[in-house]
Amino acid sequence: MNSSRPFTRTANNFFRPAFSYLNNNSTARDHSKKNDNYRYSDSPRRKNSASSLDDTDHSDVEQYAQMDSSRMSHSSSHSLNELQPALPLIDISSRSTSPYPRTRSAIQSEDEDDDFEPADSIRPLFSHSLDRRTGGGTFRGIWREGGLGNFFFGTWMGWQIWVALLVFWVGGCGFGLLLMNRFILLTGVYKFPFPLAHSYLQLVLTHIFIVIFASITRGLATPLRRLGFGAAVAPAYPATPTGGNYRAPNKPQSSIMKFAKWMTNGSGGIAGGGLFEFDLNVAKQVLPLAIVFSMKVVLSNFSFAYAPLPVYQVARIGVTPLAFIFSCILSKENHSGSSLSSALSATLFLLFASLRANVRVTQESIVAGVFSSFFTALYPILLLRTYRAIVSSLIPQGDTLITGYPSSGDDSTASNREETRAYYRVLHYTSLLSIILITPLVLISGGVGKIFHDLPFLDLPFFWFMIWCGTLGSFAVFTSTLLLVKATSPLTATFVAVPRSACQLMFVSMFKMPGHSWTGVVLCWISSVWFLIARREEGRTLDRMRLEGR
Repeated sequence: MNSSRPFTRTANNFFRPAFSYLNNNSTARDHSKKNDNYRYSDSPRRKNSASSLDDTDHSDVEQYAQMDSSRMSHSSSHSLNELQPALPLIDISSRSTSPYPRTRSAIQSEDEDDDFEPADSIRPLFSHSLDRRTGGGTFRGIWREGGLGNFFFGTWMGWQIWVALLVFWVGGCGFGLLLMNRFILLTGVYKFPFPLAHSYLQLVLTHIFIVIFASITRGLATPLRRLGFGAAVAPAYPATPTGGNYRAPNKPQSSIMKFAKWMTNGSGGIAGGGLFEFDLNVAKQVLPLAIVFSMKVVLSNFSFAYAPLPVYQVARIGVTPLAFIFSCILSKENHSGSSLSSALSATLFLLFASLRANVRVTQESIVAGVFSSFFTALYPILLLRTYRAIVSSLIPQGDTLITGYPSSGDDSTASNREETRAYYRVLHYTSLLSIILITPLVLISGGVGKIFHDLPFLDLPFFWFMIWCGTLGSFAVFTSTLLLVKATSPLTATFVAVPRSACQLMFVSMFKMPGHSWTGVVLCWISSVWFLIARREEGRTLDRMRLEGR
């Protein structure tokens, strides 16, 4: 037996690495299972395997126990590192910039914001993004998809062209509307001596034109979006209500009630809410604008129907000074001396050119012209304020919308959808409420019976052709005035009538005017160019100050 003890000890020493290897493998497997279940307790299986070794020294057992404990702590820490990596999952150095313009905090210093973007890269308008995207000339990107809209609304040259087109369009359509009204009311073959009924009929037909125009934009949605004018497409469905409102279960309704509900709260129409969409909250916002607009149209047509064109322009000569006063009081605008001097000079020269001797003057036309001047000067200011109020009501709570700049050609943004819906809502409710307000006046005046009894040319096609042509001019002026006010300012939209009046004075007079009238017309146009340059410099100065404020 003594001879076998050394052999046994030697065998145990010889096979000890194998047992250790097996013991380590079993321990590692146990720990891997326990780590998968997020357990870190000791395994009784390891203790049994350790006690099964015969003739093992106590010191060796302690040594291997320490090695197992260190190995277990290492494996558990390794599993924890796998669950919680030392490196962050987001690489801070490769962060992307926000698609929205960032503003510098007032308490933030220059050193704290090293990666602050320059002003040219965060401007929502007048940037050279089109040049960078096309890799060269400005006009090269026009032929790409959406390039025309990006050129008009994304470049400084395109924006100037867009404003010039709006000015000429509004001025030319206003001139055409005045000629058609003059031809219908005064100098035409079939004179229609009922200015109130004529205004009412023109408003009703204009509303029909707006419905047709909205339907055409929906039909041409795809080509308009390809050109970059997707914001011009009228909404086809009503706005989604913000917040969760309780909806009562649908009650059975008759077909007549369903049709009436679809007409007032369905889809389509002008603003997407049905042909006769009527929201009481929106109607309250637009009601002051509708009152001013209806009084402006009725009084202007009444003054124009009973006075020659020079007298009509003299009676309404105070529109531009009143526009300056209202813009300073209501809009809190500060005008430069150049703008004020040029506008007042052009107005005085227009007055000088419109003065005539031996011209028949009626008190009705003068009084109506003077009162219409107040509503004409107030209308663009209320138009812009109403539009902004409707846009603000459409924006979800917590979101912000950058104002003062037009939207880009991409209509996928929420701001474009809200601005488009607000634009068509202003047109719809202003036209509808104006018709509702003028209807009692037409019925009370008693002109409807006289029209049907005293006018024998109501069934002639040429008369209705003139009516439709005048309505087309009214529709063009009504729909484009808001675009001009948004693009420039209410004062600029009002001042457009001054050089237009000087021009229409020459055409209506068939270029047969006295010398002082020619002098007044030329000086009026020179002052108008001066006003254009002054307003352009003011716009650049305000834009520069806005960028420096960011």
